[in-house]
Amino acid sequence: MRLSVEQKQVQSQVASQQMQQALFLLSKNAWELNEYVREQTVENPVLEALEPQWQERGLGFGAVRYYGESFEKAAPETLAESLRSQLDLKKLDQDELRAAKEIIGALDSRGYFTEPLADMARLCKVSTAQAGRALAAVQSLDPAGVGARSLSECLCLQLQRRGETEEAPYRIARDYLEELARGDYAGIASALGISAAKSRACCELLRSLKPGVSNTAPEDAAQYVFPEILVEKDGDRLRVILDERKIIRPFVNDAYEPSGLDGEAKAYLRERRALAKRIVQSVDLWKTMLRRVAEKIVLAQQDFFLRDEALQPLKMSDIAEELGVHPSTVSRAVAGKYLMSDAGIFALKGFFSRSIPEGEKRVSGDYIRRSIREMLAQDPTLTDSAVTERLHSRGAKIARRTVAKYRREMGIVSSYRRNK
Repeated sequence: MRLSVEQKQVQSQVASQQMQQALFLLSKNAWELNEYVREQTVENPVLEALEPQWQERGLGFGAVRYYGESFEKAAPETLAESLRSQLDLKKLDQDELRAAKEIIGALDSRGYFTEPLADMARLCKVSTAQAGRALAAVQSLDPAGVGARSLSECLCLQLQRRGETEEAPYRIARDYLEELARGDYAGIASALGISAAKSRACCELLRSLKPGVSNTAPEDAAQYVFPEILVEKDGDRLRVILDERKIIRPFVNDAYEPSGLDGEAKAYLRERRALAKRIVQSVDLWKTMLRRVAEKIVLAQQDFFLRDEALQPLKMSDIAEELGVHPSTVSRAVAGKYLMSDAGIFALKGFFSRSIPEGEKRVSGDYIRRSIREMLAQDPTLTDSAVTERLHSRGAKIARRTVAKYRREMGIVSSYRRNK
């Protein structure tokens, strides 16, 4: 009886260690995972690994290759060249594409677009709505923040690209830049009704962003990500691929046998072998869970990938329920991971969009943002109340304060300031 109890305790302990190891690795992106495994191969003689077989693939800033221990860039291209090459993947009609290229040519030394959008529309002989869509396309390109019309919008664009869902950093970027510059954490906390600690954390996040994009040295301004997930179109179907070329492949070296060793050395090798097996299994679980989560995300948001429609409301708990895991597991699986499709490069976290519960039509925040941007591109004089009424006519019965919140998050000033 005692032996049976001890076996259960050991099995439970091993399972717990394996689970902790798997959850620890699941929160790492491909780059961090590779670095961790390399460190473990140095410390563990039983663990070895095959390096990722990264092959050349264009990511919008020129070709990017993986050379053993580091990522390097090929010959640099100008920012304008890079942006124009990325436009080829965007779904723009000929007029919008022409306007987008004119906008790229008008960017200043910080990568800002400072000309009136109406003037650009007249120059390109397109409607204001088409010019607005062209500008939105430019702002969706890499590096994040390009095409911004102000520092506030530049910071908000970068926050959106990171998949930031907290409202506080957006509000600081829009309304409290002077306080941010002074380091007035207490004043910001009081104004926003948040704790001093959260105020400081939000300010540090904003300080980590770039105030602009260098238009003279794009190789220094570029912010690279290396998507773990690839989405390819096959007619009306989508293929979700885990890009294993970027992922290290650990394995247990069976050449180390404990036979013939003394008790202490034998125990050490057994412990090292057990740890190596856990790492190998955890990397396999990392790949399996990331692929399964990505497949569920793409299936839920297939209209976005196939028809460039707004994101559907989607919660991590929805994916977790379908996969039979805890929502925290899904959160770890998408943390710091990216997806690449012909529409661009996106943070996996960004595909989760909460449902706007008000009204007869349940829509996502992305739907509201797109609708607001479209309406204001057609008529920049619209007030928040007017936009709200138009959304109501579309079946989205949301409050005016909700419209104002999303407008501010996009870095769009009030109708009073726009008209002025």
